[in-house]
Amino acid sequence: MEELRVRAGNEELKVKGNPETIQREREAFYQHIKEVEEANIKAKAELVQRMKNDMAWYARVRQEKDAANAGKPGVVRTCGELQGTWEEIDRAIKSGAEFKVGDYKKGSTVDGQGFTLVVTDVTDEYVRFESRDCMGGTVQWNKKDTIDGGIEESNVQEWLMLELFGKLPDDLRQVISKATRKYVDNEGEIKEYETLLFLPSASEVFDEDDCYGDEGLYEQMEYYKDRRNRMKGSAEGEDTCNWWLASVRSGFSTNACSVTNSGHANYWNASNASRVPVCFIIRKS
Repeated sequence: MEELRVRAGNEELKVKGNPETIQREREAFYQHIKEVEEANIKAKAELVQRMKNDMAWYARVRQEKDAANAGKPGVVRTCGELQGTWEEIDRAIKSGAEFKVGDYKKGSTVDGQGFTLVVTDVTDEYVRFESRDCMGGTVQWNKKDTIDGGIEESNVQEWLMLELFGKLPDDLRQVISKATRKYVDNEGEIKEYETLLFLPSASEVFDEDDCYGDEGLYEQMEYYKDRRNRMKGSAEGEDTCNWWLASVRSGFSTNACSVTNSGHANYWNASNASRVPVCFIIRKS
């Protein structure tokens, strides 16, 4: 009697029997693996198309509102806290109102989780907002414990768009602009993708001496030079936690970059679960 043990990813086959049984079970197992992979590829393509459809719809809604609200008054700021609706904030950004790093607006998700969104960067093209603390639960960077495809093909990016995006208030979703983001994949190539929600890159959060991935891709943001701003709660008002970045660790095949609960650079196996903040931009035109 022969014995066969085969493992492919999370799937495993163990069988004992005569050569004919072993061969039959081996062929059936590999056919099953092929079908699973084909199903995963199809599901991934459908998810990507849904993300693209969402971005196109919100871009169209924003264009219609911009035309309707042209020339209306701007936003009011009280001690750094932004007053008014997200529609009014969007209008103020496009009318040239001044926004400063550290300005913030409070709100809550549709399922009742509170959050504070902070202005972390202001450029000639956009105002960038990020959650002061993490949002939602823990998320695996990539369930398959690989960094193949980088952040663009990761499970955490899917979660941002397919889970968290839908929980944001509708008036906020309608003003978020598409962002073109860069990343370095596991083969060292610089790539770009478009998204509505994203995570900070390691090179935006840390200086070159502490950057485990994407070194030199971006410059460290002034906001994150203060370590206290790198310390995020697991949710608003909760203790600080480890949280994911968008970068993969240079020179490794299964590690993604993260930030410790004390605000220091770290990395972790991609299949592990950690917290995530949310980042987005509102364009000035």
